[in-house]
Amino acid sequence: MSHEVVIASGMRLLMPNGPVLVLGIERYGIRVKTVVGDEEEVRWDQLEAREIDGTGVQAVHLSLEPWWSSLPQAARFEALARLEVVLEILTGYRDGLADFARPGEPFHPFGDGYDVSLTVRIRRMARQLSVERSADRILMRRVQAGEIISESVSESTVRLWVKAWQREGLRGLVDGRKTKGVQGFDALDPRFLRVAEEVFSRYDGDVSIDNQKEVERQIRVQLKLQGVTDVHLPQRLLQEYLSARMRAIGNTTRQNRGKELRKSSGRRSYPAIHPGHLAVDVTRWDGFVIDPLTGRVYSVEVITVISVPTRVIVALRVVPRSATSFEASLCLYDAMRPMSMLVTGDDEVTIDSFRWCGLPVSLDFDGRPLYAHRAPRPNTGRAIRGEHIKPAVSMMSLRADNGGIFLSADFRAVVTDFGTDLLPSRGSRPIENSHVERWHESLQRACQQIPGFKGRRVTERGRTVMVADKPLLTAQELEEHLHRFIALDYHRSPHDGIRLPGLEAGHFTPLERFDMLLPAVGNIVVPQRPDLIYQFLPKRWLKIGNAGVEYRGLTYDGEILDELRQLRPGTFRAGDDRMPFLYDHRQRQHLWIRHPFTDRVHQLEWRESHLLHAPLTDVVVDEARRLLRERGGNNVLSKRKVMLELIDELTQLTAASDMDEWRAKLTAARLRHEKALMDHAEAAAATRALEESRHSVLRFPSPRLSSANPDPQPPASEPSQQTDDEAWPDYREMV
Repeated sequence: MSHEVVIASGMRLLMPNGPVLVLGIERYGIRVKTVVGDEEEVRWDQLEAREIDGTGVQAVHLSLEPWWSSLPQAARFEALARLEVVLEILTGYRDGLADFARPGEPFHPFGDGYDVSLTVRIRRMARQLSVERSADRILMRRVQAGEIISESVSESTVRLWVKAWQREGLRGLVDGRKTKGVQGFDALDPRFLRVAEEVFSRYDGDVSIDNQKEVERQIRVQLKLQGVTDVHLPQRLLQEYLSARMRAIGNTTRQNRGKELRKSSGRRSYPAIHPGHLAVDVTRWDGFVIDPLTGRVYSVEVITVISVPTRVIVALRVVPRSATSFEASLCLYDAMRPMSMLVTGDDEVTIDSFRWCGLPVSLDFDGRPLYAHRAPRPNTGRAIRGEHIKPAVSMMSLRADNGGIFLSADFRAVVTDFGTDLLPSRGSRPIENSHVERWHESLQRACQQIPGFKGRRVTERGRTVMVADKPLLTAQELEEHLHRFIALDYHRSPHDGIRLPGLEAGHFTPLERFDMLLPAVGNIVVPQRPDLIYQFLPKRWLKIGNAGVEYRGLTYDGEILDELRQLRPGTFRAGDDRMPFLYDHRQRQHLWIRHPFTDRVHQLEWRESHLLHAPLTDVVVDEARRLLRERGGNNVLSKRKVMLELIDELTQLTAASDMDEWRAKLTAARLRHEKALMDHAEAAAATRALEESRHSVLRFPSPRLSSANPDPQPPASEPSQQTDDEAWPDYREMV
């Protein structure tokens, strides 16, 4: 903020030797009269304008700045008071000039007009100052309290003021204790600083942090080993240096790592402007859940996919510990599907679970997709009751850390199929995925709202975690709770990370930011189809035999195999008669295959699945096969007996309760199996819903089938009929 300062003839300015009188305004400066009666010219560039403060100074000479302004106000008041004393002794005027004479000045015996020696004038001034100080009640209270020895001012003190002014001007009258500078760390021995830098550079997050005394000991030991024994280190300055360096590197190894990462961190934010720029990560849930069948308490993990520019949570799944790449792929499957949550009721509020609401009942080519039974825009209002939409996005890029599940071949294949750029973080740099890491902090609010919260670390954990009157949630209930937290709390709350140029003070929710970007990026919804989940299942290239398809010791069969056996080799892969079967390790009773001509997914069932009523996952099957190998396997039994033994072992493993380690694996397998049943049941329900409304669905034949085998068009008076073998449309070629 600028201030206007007016300088005119007759005004007073502060110069290095005291106040001066402005005699006139010249072209290149001003003409002034000093306290000794001399006239001087001062250029404009030698003056610094100042707002009038408590000292009454409006402009000062440039040689006094910035030293004068850096002094405390009390120190400036004290220096100006001493200047008045010195100037009155020497000139008879407190302001140094007769032009600034105050009423009654000059007083006897001050000034040259009374022909009194300097010693007498100093003695009289010391006596006058003592009388003035004795009338100061505040000062006298300090004397009585023992803070000050005496209220009198000695002649020697006044003489020192006069000599200091004659020697240094105004600078000499400032109390030296107020201007004592702080000694810099460069005053320490350079050899000590060099060794200290080497010691502190080791704390980069890989080694445990030591206390200050241990660091000092290590530095002194290194100096001695290098033959440096004559180093002189001021104790206070040394401790200040060590304390400053310890604060700089941080108190924890995490802070040490952050300090080291700042050396290679970027200076700008990630340029994500499309809602399809996503970030994914897995975190351990800071709470316990319960297995409803065994009553066992266990921990789970949470996979989250967040839209970086909008901060919208587009997908979240609760999975057992040690999440797999397939579960991460299914989280991307959720990100591409719009979900709907309905809140109803007045007296008794009912909150529905997230439901897939994106299956189209018609195709619209105006750029806006139509969805069944809902408006195409998310609910960004403030009303709690009503429908809350979790929007879907098409993946443009995906930021992930270097976890094995994100770098696996199956996960990379899924990302590549959808044309998404996978952006792994650089090694040992977790802050590069900071958006989803910050979301994990917001999850703490959701975690603390339910029973079983155990804190993020031992220092946050109480003596008891479970409370008798507050039962724990199951994994499915926990996932529903998090979905409600996202839809009703997080998506409707202002986000500090959403700032717009020109509206820095504006508060916007993630859904509002999502709506802001839609006009700029256009349609970002992936065309929905009931069998979308099967695009995320890993492929296994298998060969069809007489008994069906054998995979990992289990044989699968289905009616579609009779048709696939007639295909010529090379239909799916050149020079090979193997076919790509889709595999879900959470649900081993089935395999799936997509028909090469109709593009429909067909299900194969394990031949012996009717004999087993237990979750059939990879973990269970592998354990059963291990037990069979210990008994001798095929060396002592026939294939039929091995199959029956396998079924017996699967049943026994499911009912086992005496092995804690196995119960933990079985609990995770059951959770994955139940989630798999829900996913596939959801896809089947979507297929049935689409078939029931086929009269309102506009179907287009596949372009490659139309060119090879064109079907005759039905009469215009009859509606076109649809069969189960009819191909799904290729949306990419139609829009």
